[in-house]
Amino acid sequence: MKKLWVILSLLVLITLIPATAFAQTPTYYCSYTATTGNGSYTSPWPCANQTQLSDAVANVCAATTYGILYQIVSNGYYRHVVESNGTCVVTNTTFYYGFPPNTGIALPTPALLGIAAALGGLLIAGGYLFYRKRYA
Repeated sequence: MKKLWVILSLLVLITLIPATAFAQTPTYYCSYTATTGNGSYTSPWPCANQTQLSDAVANVCAATTYGILYQIVSNGYYRHVVESNGTCVVTNTTFYYGFPPNTGIALPTPALLGIAAALGGLLIAGGYLFYRKRYA
């Protein structure tokens, strides 16, 4: 019985891991269909041409020293890594098909860990009960 309490205590501690442990790089968005915006996914900056893309990169440099700019196009997106160490520069650009990451359903990390811990706890408890009934 003591082992079961230790396992359950560890599962509870895992679910209490703060979301700050999973801090992410600041991300910004621009789209070829946008007219105005604030750089968020729901309101991206315009970047239909090279001048607008340069303005979006300058906005990222004004906001942070290191960030990711997702340029959403018709069949995918470009991921631009923007660094600002005295000068604003794009260090890497890569094209991907589909949608940018983390733009779907937003479940907080502690909730996902809690669900996984609860399912794991149920499996452990079920196995323990099965073992006790079989060998009792």
